[in-house]
Amino acid sequence: MFPTDFLEIINQNIGLMTLLFSGVVAVSTFFYAILTWKLVSETRKMREAQTEPKIEVRIWPREEYINFFDLIIENIGSGPAYDIHFKLEGDFEYMKGKYMSELALLKNGIKYLGPRQKIQWFLTNMVEDSEIKLNTSFTVNVIYKNAVGRKYEERFPIDFSHFRGLLSITPPLIKIADSVGKIEREIRSISDNLHGLINIEKKDEFERERRIKESFENSSQETA
Repeated sequence: MFPTDFLEIINQNIGLMTLLFSGVVAVSTFFYAILTWKLVSETRKMREAQTEPKIEVRIWPREEYINFFDLIIENIGSGPAYDIHFKLEGDFEYMKGKYMSELALLKNGIKYLGPRQKIQWFLTNMVEDSEIKLNTSFTVNVIYKNAVGRKYEERFPIDFSHFRGLLSITPPLIKIADSVGKIEREIRSISDNLHGLINIEKKDEFERERRIKESFENSSQETA
């Protein structure tokens, strides 16, 4: 049993203890509400990240020939992108007298680009005016919307100088193709030589048979 003095102290301070307990409950509730709000906010952000588009614009050399560069427009997000429009800061002469700003796809935009969908096409040959192109840089501004009409704006600096020094490297696929071509030519040469030898042997054999036949016919005539 509790001592009488202790019970009296509790009875005398019951109001204070109730107040303290209520304060602890209030503080706990406050922190619990903050934690719940953070969890809900993070869940909402994760859900949006799983459904929002993400347009990316880049240039990249082709594997089969490193001096050929492609322009790639890709939706790397998990949601579809709508009403995609492009605006260039600066310009790029990808071919003699032809500029990137004149490309129909960039001028007219793209109505829809699905998740992980990309558009890729040949842009330029870096062998032509390589120094001018390697010193060229420009920016592609992209404006697009998600499925509920939320607008996004992205800026993509394009700088060919990053690829300086790579243009002299022979890609592995080119080396393999050259090696296969050499092997094919050697096999063809061996085949032609072998075919020639076979023809010569056949001709010699035919000549021997002809001589034997003539000798046999002459012998038959002398005997007769």
